[in-house]
Amino acid sequence: MSRKGSMEEEEATSTRVPHLFDVFNYPEIKAVRATTSLRAKVKVEEVLESTSKTCRIRTANKDVAKFEFGRGEYLLLFPNGYIQIHAPDEEKIRKVLKGFRDELYKCGLIG
Repeated sequence: MSRKGSMEEEEATSTRVPHLFDVFNYPEIKAVRATTSLRAKVKVEEVLESTSKTCRIRTANKDVAKFEFGRGEYLLLFPNGYIQIHAPDEEKIRKVLKGFRDELYKCGLIG
């Protein structure tokens, strides 16, 4: 079959497919996950010992620091400086990052 014939068939098929939101309700975003890394050389152990808002959890076969900012809003700090932020929206992601930065500063781990 020629390329032109194939494109015409694809267009005919795609025009018959119902629109996405004719099939599904508009999705609600319940949570957002973002990733970043810590520029400062801060060890997970130092964070766990110094800050009161962090706890040790085990994930991906690693001990990580979990900084809880609020219900459903937290940050995971991995030993290599990798960070995962979980929050309901982008604005809350910024708040979690600011809260973690402030906590590190207050404890003298960055400055």
